[in-house]
Amino acid sequence: MSKFKTMIKKDIEICDEYIKKGFAKHSEVQTILGKYLIDYPEFNKGIIGYASGLGHETNEIENIKIIKGKLEYLLSRTDNPDIYNRNRNAGINISTTNNNTNTNSNELTINMTIDEIRRNIEDNTYLSDFDKTELIEKLNEIEELKKSKDSKTKKWDKAKKILSFLLDKGADIAIMYIPHILSAISK
Repeated sequence: MSKFKTMIKKDIEICDEYIKKGFAKHSEVQTILGKYLIDYPEFNKGIIGYASGLGHETNEIENIKIIKGKLEYLLSRTDNPDIYNRNRNAGINISTTNNNTNTNSNELTINMTIDEIRRNIEDNTYLSDFDKTELIEKLNEIEELKKSKDSKTKKWDKAKKILSFLLDKGADIAIMYIPHILSAISK
């Protein structure tokens, strides 16, 4: 079973526990939502916005029931999880062109500059400040890799670590960085 399916099943069990006890705090709802909003920005559609008073915790059990339904649907669609969010990559346009000729000249066109990626990360409302800092640091590492005079082998060793980190953050994030990593290695 994939890690993704395992995570969904565990979160469904957590929802069942909240439903059984009949109470869920705002922070508990946000913890579950936060796991899915990066890959599915519309996952919080339909979630009820409760007003809470000072010193009074609202019961968001109805939101837990909504989330559980969404998770069950998502679990049934894990063969094609992108179906849940049809506009997943809207706004990100990355194009890589590789024209090989008999003279072995390669042309790499990257539509998203490092500065645009940096702004995209900084403006992202779904990432925590810690995640943003880490992603900006990786961007800086890629810039250093581009300037490096190391051999392609040494560059590739460094790039693999960066790529592994980025893939853990999600495909959307990694896709923005990959053209720049490839460009850094090829120099």
